[in-house]
Amino acid sequence: MSADTIFTATDLKDRRVELLDRAAHGRAVVRAVDGTPLAFLPLATVEHAEWVVRQAMDLHRAKKGQYTAFPWLRFLDEDDRAEFFDEAVSALEDVEGHAPIGWFDEVIAAWRTTALALADDTRRTVLLGAAAAADFVEVRRPEDDR
Repeated sequence: MSADTIFTATDLKDRRVELLDRAAHGRAVVRAVDGTPLAFLPLATVEHAEWVVRQAMDLHRAKKGQYTAFPWLRFLDEDDRAEFFDEAVSALEDVEGHAPIGWFDEVIAAWRTTALALADDTRRTVLLGAAAAADFVEVRRPEDDR
């Protein structure tokens, strides 16, 4: 049977094992009685696609300034937000290409941690402030103090 086989509604009864096998290993197309093509595919495939779409929509909304899914983005400056979007979209493209979803989650978590650190004025000063030679002191080992 070719990859382009379209099953009929009666095939649901007569060729169900073949149809289900095709669906389990990719997808099977069944033409309903009214002519509507229906796709049978693994639930994990559908859930993965829905997840990718949700993340893409959240990123799209955030890029337009609607930070509902990523409220911590408001703590990043414009350049950091642009870098976040580049990295997040790239990670989402990797996930869509069947990389583990965890990779996208790691990118988001790292940016969230950075944004929350920058939200605190003291941390922001330490992280972004300039260091002068006077800011550094020699450190002694505890045994040197005896």
